[in-house]
Amino acid sequence: MRSSLRGNVILRGNVASVSGKVVTFEKGSEDPVEVDTILWCTGYHYTVPFLKGSGAVQTERGRIEPLYEHLFHPKFGPKLSFVGLGFRILPFPFFEIQTRWVARCLSGRCSLPTEQEMAAEAEAFYGGIEGEGARVDMTHCMDGVQWDYLDRVARNSGGAPKLEDWKIGLYEINRVKKARHPKEYRDLTLPEEVPLMEKGAARAQSFLAQLQEL
Repeated sequence: MRSSLRGNVILRGNVASVSGKVVTFEKGSEDPVEVDTILWCTGYHYTVPFLKGSGAVQTERGRIEPLYEHLFHPKFGPKLSFVGLGFRILPFPFFEIQTRWVARCLSGRCSLPTEQEMAAEAEAFYGGIEGEGARVDMTHCMDGVQWDYLDRVARNSGGAPKLEDWKIGLYEINRVKKARHPKEYRDLTLPEEVPLMEKGAARAQSFLAQLQEL
């Protein structure tokens, strides 16, 4: 995917106020600008309309609760799982590792703690967030904790492979690159990325060769 921002499209921080066509930004970090159009990037709210009226989960506070390890409902276990709630993540490998745990539980190859244990752990986790004064709607944010989380998920699933180091390395490099070069990062390849990309390409070639042998 190539960068498609035109010269008249400008990335800015949070808006503090709008007066006519003049926009002022929070914290005074950027000068006011005159604009024609504002495109808001506001994120989203969790909603589970297929469970409306069941009372199984709550979404009003910007998270889905109660969940054990951001994934399993304590009462229903793998029969009611929420894959992919995490954000600020390496998406598809994250989903895959979670899904392996769900699948192994559904097939009986591994088991979860009791309903009471899962509920207590979920409640302790939520209590820790609120005790620290953190935003509740950031409950499913995995920034800075996703690698430990995925290692734990792989371990708890009883045999699922861990995330490869080259994927972690590429993610971390690109996370910094995106912050430093928000307009050009898609088109910019850093020298430190190259050996990791080569590892990924070699892994893909090996996988394709295995498929051809089937």
